[in-house]
Amino acid sequence: MIRIRPVHQLLIGAFFLGLSTAAQPPVRLFRPYAADSAALRPDTPRTRMPVAGDVQLKGDPRVLELMAAYPDMQHVVEGYRVQIFLGDKTDAMRTRAQFMQQHPDMPVYLSYLAPNFRVRVGDLPDRLSAERLRQELRGDFPGCYVVPDQVMPAHPPLDR
Repeated sequence: MIRIRPVHQLLIGAFFLGLSTAAQPPVRLFRPYAADSAALRPDTPRTRMPVAGDVQLKGDPRVLELMAAYPDMQHVVEGYRVQIFLGDKTDAMRTRAQFMQQHPDMPVYLSYLAPNFRVRVGDLPDRLSAERLRQELRGDFPGCYVVPDQVMPAHPPLDR
């Protein structure tokens, strides 16, 4: 046997009482035919597809500006980088410069995580490509390792 507390009985009673005495009509009423609506001719298409230049966006100007600028914004995704250094600032700057001379086409990131500076390289989408890069760099930078990070996507931005 289910026992209902008096507070719940009061709430349930109020709920059903509210349903039974609803004086307002439903929000939407379905009207299958209205006398003032124009009748479709048999050769009239039922839907009209928008043609190029027919779409107009209306809304808050700030939202429209954001939508227009979105393709040009920098987007980050979850990926991997190879960390080649962790230590003091002068050695981090030296390591960064050395790496940039050896690999000018690869991105290098210097960041600070108290009390150390770290140098991370690459914008790699998956762990396998990060491990390949780590193997390549292991000779010049012993002790480097793969770290998950937010990276810039490798693909170019979509054309509008």
